[in-house]
Amino acid sequence: MKTIGICIPTIEGGVIAHQEIGREAARRGIAYPQIVTHTPLYGDLEQALKSGDNQSLAASIADSINRTAKAGAEFAIISANTPHIVFDDIVAQSDIPVLSILDVAADHCKKQGYKSVAVLGTTWTVNNRLYDGPLQKRNMAAVYASDTDQAIVMDVIEHELINGIFLEKTTSELVRVAKELATRCDAIILGCTELPLVLTEQNCGIAVVDTTRLLSHAALDFATKD
Repeated sequence: MKTIGICIPTIEGGVIAHQEIGREAARRGIAYPQIVTHTPLYGDLEQALKSGDNQSLAASIADSINRTAKAGAEFAIISANTPHIVFDDIVAQSDIPVLSILDVAADHCKKQGYKSVAVLGTTWTVNNRLYDGPLQKRNMAAVYASDTDQAIVMDVIEHELINGIFLEKTTSELVRVAKELATRCDAIILGCTELPLVLTEQNCGIAVVDTTRLLSHAALDFATKD
């Protein structure tokens, strides 16, 4: 069984990813694999994102992945959506293979037979239209919230969710945004690894695509593949 490396840009989402690998292994009745994690400095990532410094962003994530490789990881995942803005550059600088959360989520959507899928995530993920290519490649359309609602989503992610703060008032706002999107799509991609902490199929009233846990399942698949 291959050793998994996890680059954890934000701890809240990273904990879900790490935990889900173990839980999914238990569901499958198998032992969980060895896992090596590294958490880069979020302040450095945030500064690179805000300044549009894609070179620094890619270098920081690749460095994190390579640290897991030095500790024995044979491939890696990035437990975040936004860094995939520079995924190709990250792969080019990484010493081990890296799975794409975008492809994992899009493959799941295709398998479910969705035709249109809403994307919720950071403004960086949305403005860069990270999911447009993977979805269009699989004959699906991406749907987005209004600029006003997107600003609300970003504010909650940036100031609350990544810091482990979960307020009923703001969760209600996210649910409202999700329910509006639900009128225009078949499912909603939770394109931020912290969103599954507050949004579910039950409170959104529509199928949700939990990118965090799907990536964990894909990592377990890869780890156990011959």
